[in-house]
Amino acid sequence: MKYSPTFVPFVSKYSFLISVFILLMTGVQLRASTYQDVGDEVYVILERLEAEGVIKSSLLTTRPLSRKEVVRLIQEAGRNSEGTSRFVRSLIRVLSSKFRDTQEGTRYIKPLDRVGTTYAHAGSQPSELSYNNEGDNYHDGSNFRLEAVSRAELGWLSWYINPEFRYSDRDSDLIMNKVYGVIAVRGWELQIGTDSQWWGPGYHGALLLSDNPEPMPLVKLTNAHPVILPWVFKHLGLFKITAFVTRLEKDRDVSRPYMWGMRVNLKPCPYVEVGLHRTALLGGEGRPTGFKRWWDSMLGNGENDQPDDPGDQRAGGDIKMTLPFESQPVQIYLDGAGEDQAGVLPSNWAFLYGLYLPRILDFEKIGFRMEYAENHVGGKPNVWYNHGVYTSGYTYKDRIIGHHMGTDSKDMFIEASYLIPEMNGRLSIAYDWKKHNLSGDVHEKKQEIYMTADMDLTECLRVKAEYGYGKIKNVDNISGHDKDINTFIIQLSYDF
Repeated sequence: MKYSPTFVPFVSKYSFLISVFILLMTGVQLRASTYQDVGDEVYVILERLEAEGVIKSSLLTTRPLSRKEVVRLIQEAGRNSEGTSRFVRSLIRVLSSKFRDTQEGTRYIKPLDRVGTTYAHAGSQPSELSYNNEGDNYHDGSNFRLEAVSRAELGWLSWYINPEFRYSDRDSDLIMNKVYGVIAVRGWELQIGTDSQWWGPGYHGALLLSDNPEPMPLVKLTNAHPVILPWVFKHLGLFKITAFVTRLEKDRDVSRPYMWGMRVNLKPCPYVEVGLHRTALLGGEGRPTGFKRWWDSMLGNGENDQPDDPGDQRAGGDIKMTLPFESQPVQIYLDGAGEDQAGVLPSNWAFLYGLYLPRILDFEKIGFRMEYAENHVGGKPNVWYNHGVYTSGYTYKDRIIGHHMGTDSKDMFIEASYLIPEMNGRLSIAYDWKKHNLSGDVHEKKQEIYMTADMDLTECLRVKAEYGYGKIKNVDNISGHDKDINTFIIQLSYDF
């Protein structure tokens, strides 16, 4: 993806301050809302409705969405559903039922909103099949999880608490998986706590931010709903900005570095969504964190893996196009980002390409998706997600923060799915092929197959079952070192 030399520096340096000022001048008071978890099946249905053309004001490439925003999109879909098929209308009814409490607009405290349990049986190296799951690492043998969710929405304040007990044949632990509060002020939402994020149109991976690692502690500021900016900025279409700052863990080569990120979403017309984003690491034990370092990091000054550089920076953008043809709707998307910079522009690019068919002609229940990602940079082995100063890399608690394929790799993903709206359900089968160490002489190769069933058994009880099988050749890039892996997971959850 190409940018003009003047546009990228402008976005990088000034858009956040300009946007804050404009929205403070034009914003209205909103009620705070908790967020819909990044990996929730709700996003699958919203993308389907978007691809069918009944949702036109969505910005789904920055997640999570607030429950209030999900409700707004459900209501929009309902208004635009006249003349659509019975199947599309049934999907809207499913979402409306799921978000009844938020649509009613009442204030509430739910000490127990949901309880869930998971049993997973894994073979050797189960981590090879465990990713995009908020850092949950299964061990060989039996694994058990028990979680609860407490949620409240009280006007300008909301909160979300998600403790979880984890047990395996090796150890046990009680953790606070997610806990955060949200404050709403004049169209803005300030989130403080631990949560996951996903930036980009990818379904199987994202280059800069995904839910592959554990939820990170953060302070995040965003406008809860897309807005039309005044004056000449109205030509940008729908607008949303998200900015956050976090501090990574202590147990790494440079202890406790800061990480910040900013993403801008634009929708100049109902069928085109554009995103621009940046993330950066700076500071940490033994490194300066004064105002100049933050200023240089924000402006992108210096990125050469030198001890005096302001930090480790990445930037890029994405575009998603929706073609809601009556006979065959299609979505295509592209995500690109640079690992370093050359002058004021990103360099050493990685790309992710995607194709989504929400249905196959008149077979409305069947969907298809294909995605390809690659971050190999010719002549520069292992450049992605690595850094000369921050040698622990672009990770949080040993998990890649971006695409799970890791450095110097390519990934091909294919999925076919079957929706069952009467049970709020989905069946899917997926195939994934990865190749690592592309700059080396020996390449680790992995093939995976997943079969998943996810549906409501009753109005409140939901079940999800998944079987995954993988075959790895040249494990750890050692020729002839092969291994088979598999996992079986079953989850039950109950909504109160």
